[in-house]
Amino acid sequence: MKHLLISYLLITSLFGQIPPKDFSSWEILQDEKIWIGNYFDEFPWCKAKIILPYSIQDILFVVEDVNNYDKVLDSVIYSTKDGNNIAHIRIDYPFPFTDREYIVKFQRLVENKDIVYAFASNPGLNQNIDSNYIRLINAKGEWRLSPVTDNQTEVSYLWNGELRGDFPSWALSKAWIKHGNEVLSNLSDKLKENHEK
Repeated sequence: MKHLLISYLLITSLFGQIPPKDFSSWEILQDEKIWIGNYFDEFPWCKAKIILPYSIQDILFVVEDVNNYDKVLDSVIYSTKDGNNIAHIRIDYPFPFTDREYIVKFQRLVENKDIVYAFASNPGLNQNIDSNYIRLINAKGEWRLSPVTDNQTEVSYLWNGELRGDFPSWALSKAWIKHGNEVLSNLSDKLKENHEK
């Protein structure tokens, strides 16, 4: 019982403060096949979602394969995850902006029928900073896979949209829309490729 309580408190501290699934106060940035919204709280939360014609297991296979994010997601130039589910990800930004990176811990959670693959950074993961990158020290978010039918899944990707450093505030909405579209479009393309093998 004590171990369960400690695990619960750890998960809550790492992955809490994320807008819940039924949160409805999003400002809609895009209302198309890929829906994208954002909400300002302590951080600028962003969410992108799409319904894909694949099972949760098919999608989870790609989402949890963090070591290959650099081969699936266009802007990711480096991705690795160790045996403790600690991942280091670097993202290419167009000139004149500095590339970003983040180090997070991933955790798979089950909420009712949903599978959630949550990620969060913490101060212990941000001790050594590479000056060639802007470290996203508050990186946090989740992939959420919600069954629609056996072979149809709503995929939502939620992330802290804080970009820090030299990125202008007037361009944030455009960057969030680009990121949400890229992540879910690239995921869809990879699933189609896997399905056709």
